[in-house]
Amino acid sequence: MLKIRVLLALLCCLPAWADAQTPARAQLAVKLGFSGPLSGALMLAGKDALNGVQMAIERLNQQNMMVDGKILHFELLVRDDKGNPQTGAAVATELAHAGVRAVLGPYSSGVMLATAKIYDDAGVVALTVASNPAATQGGLPHIFRIAASDSDMGSKMALYAARSLKLKNVAIIDDGSAYAQGLLNEFQKTAKQNGIQTTQHEVVSDKSSDFRAVLDKIRIGHADAILFGGYVQQAIELLKQMKQMGISVPLLGGDALCSSAMLAQAGNETYCVQGGAWLTRASDGAVFASGYQSRYGTMPDVYAPTYYDGVLLLAQAMRSANSIDVHNFLPVLSRMRYKGITATYEFDARHDIKDSAVTIFRFKEGKLVPQSSF
Repeated sequence: MLKIRVLLALLCCLPAWADAQTPARAQLAVKLGFSGPLSGALMLAGKDALNGVQMAIERLNQQNMMVDGKILHFELLVRDDKGNPQTGAAVATELAHAGVRAVLGPYSSGVMLATAKIYDDAGVVALTVASNPAATQGGLPHIFRIAASDSDMGSKMALYAARSLKLKNVAIIDDGSAYAQGLLNEFQKTAKQNGIQTTQHEVVSDKSSDFRAVLDKIRIGHADAILFGGYVQQAIELLKQMKQMGISVPLLGGDALCSSAMLAQAGNETYCVQGGAWLTRASDGAVFASGYQSRYGTMPDVYAPTYYDGVLLLAQAMRSANSIDVHNFLPVLSRMRYKGITATYEFDARHDIKDSAVTIFRFKEGKLVPQSSF
C-alpha cells in the first residue's frame, strides 16, 4: 500500500514537473524604425503618424505572430527628422547602422528625396507617404509609397476645381518645398487642360508667416481661388490673414491641409485633397478611430491609419515569406496585395499603389466633409 501511495504522489507531480522542463518558445526580435517630424512646424503630423505605428506594433506583439517557428517581437526605434533633409539623412544613416529591417517614413517629400538612396544602399525598406512623384521615380527597390502621389492628388484637385467649383483663374502660393513642387506641378498641368489659368504664381519661404504682400497682389489679380502649396501651420496663418483682409475666395490645398488643426480657422470655402478612403466610411476605419481616440484622447489626423497599415503590411510580408530577412520578404512585399484600413496595397513597378483612391474634402461648420472621390 505504501508503494502505491508513493507512486500516486509521483504521478500527481509529473505534469507540473514536465511543464517546468518544457522550453519556452523562442522569440525573434524585429527592429523597425520611425523617421518623422516630432518637433517644429510639422510636429502634429509626425506625432499622429507615430501614434499609428505604435498602435500597430502593440497589436502585433499581442498576437504572438510566428515566423520560422519563432514568435516575433517588434521593437521600434523612433527618430525626429524635424522635416529637414539634412537631419533626415543623419537619421537614415543612424537607423541603418542600428540594424532596422524597415523604416516607417519619412513623412515629408524633401526628407524622402534626401534619404531614399541611403536606405536603399543599406538594404532597408522605407514605406513613405511623401507625395512628390520623384520619391519613387528613381527605381530604388527598397522604397515604397503607401499613399497617393501628387500625380493623383494634384490632378484630381484640378479636375474638381474645374468641374465642380467652375474656377477659371487660380492664384498659386508656393512655399518652395519639394512637397509643394509636386502638388503644384500636377495641378497646373491638369488645370491647363481643363480651362483654368494659373498665371499668378507667388513664391514664399517655407517659414513665412506674413502673407499680406502676396495677398495684396492676388487681390489685384482678381483670382477666383488660391491654391496653397505648403503645410498646415502656414495655411492657418494664411487663412487668418485672408479673413483680416476681407479676401473671401476659396482656398485649395493638398493632403497636408486635411488636418484637424485647420478646423478652427478654415471657412466653408476651404478644400483639401487626400489619398485613400475616408476613414470612418472604411469598413475597419471606425474601429481604428475609436481605438485611437481611447488611447490618445483625440481623433486620428491625416496619416495615422496609413502608418498603421504600413506596419501590418510589413508583418504580412514577413509572415508570407516565413522570414524577417529583407532579401526574402522584399520580393513578397513587391507583389503582394493587402487590404488595409484606408487602401488596398498593391504596388506597380515603381512601388506606387496601383489603384490609389483620392477624396476631395471641404471644411464646413467645423467639420471635414467628403465632397468627391476619384
